[in-house]
Order: sequence, then C-alpha cells, then structure tokens
Amino acid sequence: MDCQTCTTPMELLLTIDSSEWDGGSGSWKPMEERALPAHPSARPTEVVVGRAGELNVFACPADRGHPHRWSIQ
Repeated sequence: MDCQTCTTPMELLLTIDSSEWDGGSGSWKPMEERALPAHPSARPTEVVVGRAGELNVFACPADRGHPHRWSIQ
C-alpha cells in the first residue's frame, strides 16, 4: 500500500485480528490452551473486525504527519 500524499510504500504499523488462534480448524493453538473449547477461547478479547477478519493499519515511513491507511481482510 502506498502513501496517498507522497506515494512512498507504507509500512505495517498495527494488526488487530478477530481471534488469537484459528478456532475453526485448530491449525494453530497454544499448548496451554489445547484443552479449551474452540469458541470463545480463540477470542478472549471479544473484538471482531468486519466478518471475523483482521484490520491492518499502515503508516508512511517518510513523514509521520501523512494520513494512515488501513485495510480489512
């Protein structure tokens, strides 16, 4: 993603995910949480982005004053 002000490639600043691990398939799960049920254990904060996706926030490395951009996946 490029900065809309100066066209510099932006850097990922922050990702907010809807789950801490894959509650659907169990493809990744912390060892200490293996015995817990998939839901709501995978979402302890109860934050849901869009339709259970993730929010990525990007910042311009050339100038911190340029507007941030974001995407939801």
